[in-house]
Amino acid sequence: MTAKKRKQTGPKRALFIGRFQPVHNGHLHAIKKLLKKYDEVVVVIGSSEDMFSKENPFTCGERIEMLRQCFSKADLARLILVPVPDVNDNRIWVDHVLSHIPTVHDVYSNNALVKMLFSQHGILVKSMDFLERTSKEGTFIRKLMAENDESWKEHVPNKAAEYLESIEADKRIRKIVRMG
Repeated sequence: MTAKKRKQTGPKRALFIGRFQPVHNGHLHAIKKLLKKYDEVVVVIGSSEDMFSKENPFTCGERIEMLRQCFSKADLARLILVPVPDVNDNRIWVDHVLSHIPTVHDVYSNNALVKMLFSQHGILVKSMDFLERTSKEGTFIRKLMAENDESWKEHVPNKAAEYLESIEADKRIRKIVRMG
């Protein structure tokens, strides 16, 4: 049964949900793996309305740019990037997400809350293999950026690092941290 509980007649699709604050090597690894298995991958950019905070320093547009920079034109033709704002109500979150996306066959996430919420809707969430993931990868990368530690670049795809440098992301994060 598909994740939307209706018969899918089009391409076989997977759903991958993330905040991409920033896009990191684990995201890239997971999405590329899904592209090998599915015709298309729906990438939900969660918390799309949040920006300029410690947890969500980048705008939705910046996150879309980071993602687009990391994939070839052929891969981009098979990715469906969908911004989804938060509803701050776990009871309706799954329906909210599903109302923003085309029908998918499978849902992938390693987030315990995402798994629980989808399972309460009768939708199985499959896990992804981690790629050398430290705990809370995005949090770790933002911490390195805030500390002016250039090693943050080792944890993000090269194209994402170039983009982040072009928008002076590390300076933004240090400023946000100083503002408290």
